[in-house]
Amino acid sequence: MRERAILVLLLLSSCAKIVAPSGGPVDDTPPEVIAVFPEPGCVEEIPEEITIVFSEKIRGTEEDIQLYPNRGGEVHVHGNEVSLVTGVDRGLLMITISSSLEDVRGNRIANPETFVWNSIPADSFAGVSVSVFRDGGGSVTSSARCDLFLLPDTVFPRITHFPDTLGIINADWLSAGEYRVLCYEDTDQSKTWDPEREPGSAGEVTLIPGDQAELTMTMTIIDSIGPRISDVLVLDGWHLEILWNEQISVDLGAQQFVTVTGPDTLPIEVYGVKASAGRSSTGRMTVYTEELSDTLYTVAIEGIKDLAGNPSLADTLEIWGSDSLPSVKLAVQSAYPEDGGVEISPSGPFFISFSDWVDESAVDSLYTVTRVADSTIVAGEFIRTSATSFSFVPGSELLGDRQYRVDFLPGLVSFQGDTLSGRSWIFTPAWSELPGGISGIISGTGASVVTMVVAPAGSGGEVITAEFAPGVYFFSDVPGGRYTVSVFVDWNSDNIWNSGEPYGAWPGVVEVFPGIETKDINIQVVP
Repeated sequence: MRERAILVLLLLSSCAKIVAPSGGPVDDTPPEVIAVFPEPGCVEEIPEEITIVFSEKIRGTEEDIQLYPNRGGEVHVHGNEVSLVTGVDRGLLMITISSSLEDVRGNRIANPETFVWNSIPADSFAGVSVSVFRDGGGSVTSSARCDLFLLPDTVFPRITHFPDTLGIINADWLSAGEYRVLCYEDTDQSKTWDPEREPGSAGEVTLIPGDQAELTMTMTIIDSIGPRISDVLVLDGWHLEILWNEQISVDLGAQQFVTVTGPDTLPIEVYGVKASAGRSSTGRMTVYTEELSDTLYTVAIEGIKDLAGNPSLADTLEIWGSDSLPSVKLAVQSAYPEDGGVEISPSGPFFISFSDWVDESAVDSLYTVTRVADSTIVAGEFIRTSATSFSFVPGSELLGDRQYRVDFLPGLVSFQGDTLSGRSWIFTPAWSELPGGISGIISGTGASVVTMVVAPAGSGGEVITAEFAPGVYFFSDVPGGRYTVSVFVDWNSDNIWNSGEPYGAWPGVVEVFPGIETKDINIQVVP
């Protein structure tokens, strides 16, 4: 009986063992975003704290969540949530969740996601859609990334985006300017491209507010061979088109690498060159020359770089010139700000481009920006940005909520004799975040302290006050605008002028410009 009891106990103990359950479906479902608090979109102020909720517990680091701009923001991953302290109160905030974020079982999110909060109108920004391919075919891996550098900075990316499963990147909400786009598979997670080991591609794109550009980039390992000429076409008596076997990058000084000589070996002047994408991955270059004749010319080219920076070898071709007129008449191709534009950046730059090469000094003499209220012409710098495009950068930031007018006067003449008629358009800048100041001398009182009141003159804004000792003063941090300025002795310390308190005022309106000190606002206080 005792032996039987022991056997029963052994059987019972074996039945009581705790083991993991077998069977059941394998979890291969990636985590998904199910809520974002507060909701993205157009807001008056950027939220100080943001929470992103996923469908399940996740794991990752702050490296998997990108803040743009990152002004000391914080990222915390815990449970099924990502909590962020933004560090941004106005302007634009973008949060990008990379595809490297995963759940506790290693399932990565299907596609990167980007959420945007903005307090600036959307038409102030530009975007670029990048289609990324691998040389030789195959899918773009999850380690791929696209770094966008706002030139001339080529060290620190302005922003990074990650391709989706189709190899598409939609980089929106970008400020205007010229960008270098670098797409590569970051297999070593170094956040830098090793062209000898990692497939990648580099390109450049110029973005104008409100535009959506497109790029096609084929990632390959090491491109050390310069571009080669496929063909040269004579378009008319002033334009040649050179076709290349790959996309090329042409800067403003590239015309020095292109020479054209006639049968008498005398050089034909080359005014400029312009690169553009051809079919698929080929490139086109337009060469703007002085007038050609119906005769034989020699074109010599070297040093034109591809998108990887490899220069072309010296090459010489013979062409038969043409004395025909261009099929396209001279015209303004695009301009920014657009007519009626509002909330335009007060610091510029502003743009204008033409359908053909034109002389910079001629365009500069015909292009002006004027403040409508008092017909003040805005000083600034006029710069050629390409063979056919120019930018204007104001010398100081414009006043917000004031109408400005861009005038392009008639009289611009092309090499072929086309005359361009004039045109004008109106725009209104946004308020600048850069303050100005008021300075001068306070006299006429023996009081030790006086109160100065700076009040908006016929426009929005807040009344601001400050205390000064009589004599030389400087009232800093005054937002740009038009103001009335007064001074009084605040005997009862209520910060309000009362009858009987000594008082003085500037006899007119004081204009304060962003970043500029308005001087000689001298005020005499009288009893």
